[in-house]
Amino acid sequence: VKDPFVNKMQYAPSDKATRDKIYNLAKDLFEPHLVWIQFLSGRFQAFRYRSNELVYLYVRLFQITLDHCDHYRWVYGGNKRAMLSEYRLLIEVYKLVDNDKIELNEILSTTPRKYSQLTLSSPLIAFQDKSKDEIINQFKKSKGLLLLFLESEISNMATWCNPLNSPDTIKEIFIPSTEKSLSEEGWKNIIRHSWTISPSLTIQLAARFKQLNVQNEVHKILCNNSVDAIQVADALPLLLGDKLNHNITSQLKYLLYWAPVSPITAAPYFSSVYNNNPLILQYAMRVLEYHPVDVVFFYIPQIVQALRFDNLGYVERFILRAAKISQLFAHQIIWNMNANMYKDDESLVPDSLKPTLDRIIENIVNSLSGEDKKFYEREFAFFNDVTSISGKLKPYIKKTKAEKKAKIDEEMAKIKVDVGVYLPSNPEGKVVGIDYKSGRPLQSHAKAPFMATFRIRKELNDPSKDEFIYSESIDSDDDSEPKTIDVWQSAIFKVGDDCRQDVLALQLIAIFKNIFTSVGLDLYLFPYRVVATAPGCGVIDVIPNSISRDQLGREKVNSLYDYFLTKYGGLDSIAFQKARNCFIQSVAAYSVVSFLLQIKDRHNGNIMLDDEGHIIHIDFGFILDIAPGGINFESSPFKLTTEMIQVMGGSADVQQFKWFSELCIKAYLAVRPYAENICQCVGLMLSSGLPCFKGETLKRLRERFQLDKTERRAADYMIVKIHQSFENKRTVWYDSFQKATN
Repeated sequence: VKDPFVNKMQYAPSDKATRDKIYNLAKDLFEPHLVWIQFLSGRFQAFRYRSNELVYLYVRLFQITLDHCDHYRWVYGGNKRAMLSEYRLLIEVYKLVDNDKIELNEILSTTPRKYSQLTLSSPLIAFQDKSKDEIINQFKKSKGLLLLFLESEISNMATWCNPLNSPDTIKEIFIPSTEKSLSEEGWKNIIRHSWTISPSLTIQLAARFKQLNVQNEVHKILCNNSVDAIQVADALPLLLGDKLNHNITSQLKYLLYWAPVSPITAAPYFSSVYNNNPLILQYAMRVLEYHPVDVVFFYIPQIVQALRFDNLGYVERFILRAAKISQLFAHQIIWNMNANMYKDDESLVPDSLKPTLDRIIENIVNSLSGEDKKFYEREFAFFNDVTSISGKLKPYIKKTKAEKKAKIDEEMAKIKVDVGVYLPSNPEGKVVGIDYKSGRPLQSHAKAPFMATFRIRKELNDPSKDEFIYSESIDSDDDSEPKTIDVWQSAIFKVGDDCRQDVLALQLIAIFKNIFTSVGLDLYLFPYRVVATAPGCGVIDVIPNSISRDQLGREKVNSLYDYFLTKYGGLDSIAFQKARNCFIQSVAAYSVVSFLLQIKDRHNGNIMLDDEGHIIHIDFGFILDIAPGGINFESSPFKLTTEMIQVMGGSADVQQFKWFSELCIKAYLAVRPYAENICQCVGLMLSSGLPCFKGETLKRLRERFQLDKTERRAADYMIVKIHQSFENKRTVWYDSFQKATN
């Protein structure tokens, strides 16, 4: 699986049908290769004991094949049967490697044996300029390194096969021994040996083994031999660290040739902690230009914040270049810049970044011409017409809903749909119609938000081109017309509310969703889209076919379990089982996300339930370091109430709840390798002035990933969090408090 951070991120709900289709496409793609491998395996078994030459030829064939393979991240996925098979296979491989010995009892020489003065007992036998003792020593080091990696992989796989650490789940228990036997000097030797084989192996050692002595030794050898690692993108964050170290300045010249990292990894290199080093800035600029604009598009909020440290104008230059390539990028970054002009919603206190943002917007607009200029003018005129309704609605705040509704309908009737215009929250689709009677005022004491419905025409995505599997698409008919679909999409237009924190939260949820999809986990998240378009203004997509738990309560639904029985049929019906599976998959995903991002204010009004049974969280005004009223009333790691547990089977001992717990643990384990990327997304926003940042935000976020722990210990840590959340009374009290005060 390719790194999800170098692929296009999607603001869309998890789609099992698309994921299954991609899986089948991958299966079809690999089928010819599997047939070929089976053929080679059969032939190998036929001659393995008869011909040393053919055995050597086969070994060389596989060595050359593996040397030319692209480096993809191996994942375990959600198929437990396949994982168990792979687990047993790896143990067999481990045993074979562990029992492997080197004999060196034959000499290949052009000198006839009777004339040769060399004997096998001689320590000076020349073989590739090495003595017999040196060859044996090298073999032992390579064997130890391979055993170390195999032990790590087997231990990780054992955790994925048995997340809950239940007895007898895995019949064959594996006990690692190589890592425990290594002294500090032993670690140094094995790290140095791995570097002679491949620097990427050494970087993997640092990724898998978090001991301080391992990290220091890998960093030391990397600093002294940077040129050897220029093709290993993952080595660069380890070399540069979180700030510029003057001891490595002599190695920075190799950044001119270094393999590109992901866009979000490169963006922090523009910050002041790297002292505006020109080589680091040039590398970061090259990385952003290397990746397609539609990949970098996702990180617009972070790119805008990077302008705060852009003393030499690199980020500004990239923005201007990207705006010429993509009109959608130009529009979205203008809206984001507008939203960051002031520190307050009333546009009274200008941000220090405002002069820079004004200049860049002016340059982008002035660079437009012809059709691009007309498109820009049509789009912004259309959107301004829609959002201006909120301003015209303000005098009606104290009036009845009917009067507000009449005013919205009056203003909506004046809006004309022009060619190619779109909603900022739906850049992938075009507005082709408006439901002029759909306008509805929303409850607010001093503001005038409203909701309206638009007809959106979207192109259907082809999952065969999904980049999580491979980078080149399967052959298709390029002359065929793109397939489109028309959908009705409701959107909320807000004035007087800072939406930027919701933008960040949903961006992170989209990242989590894409990680889960890339590793094949059956989890569900819906990162609906929110776009901040001006100070205190924004547009929010409405989740279709859904109702809040609070609204269900107003309709006299006192139990989710009874609601499921009524809506989907009896406990044994297929519809009920499908809905319960959807419920479990979504609750598990949102539980992990809620814990890592510390999402608060999880009362019933902020939890939606869709027609398929999925739980969807909305409204992220309190995340990370802030809570309603400044008091962390919701002390539970995440919301797991009695009625949720009832839908899952009623107790912690039933199979459905165990499945939920397994999904939580696997989701947690799946995101840990990407913890630094997630922290980078958050870190670039620290200077934005968002209220969710208090003191050591990044330190606390990183601690929740438990990066110093093994997979097994991290899984046990998550088990504790599930137990702490199980029917936590404070979440029930908070729901009652919100119901009484609203």
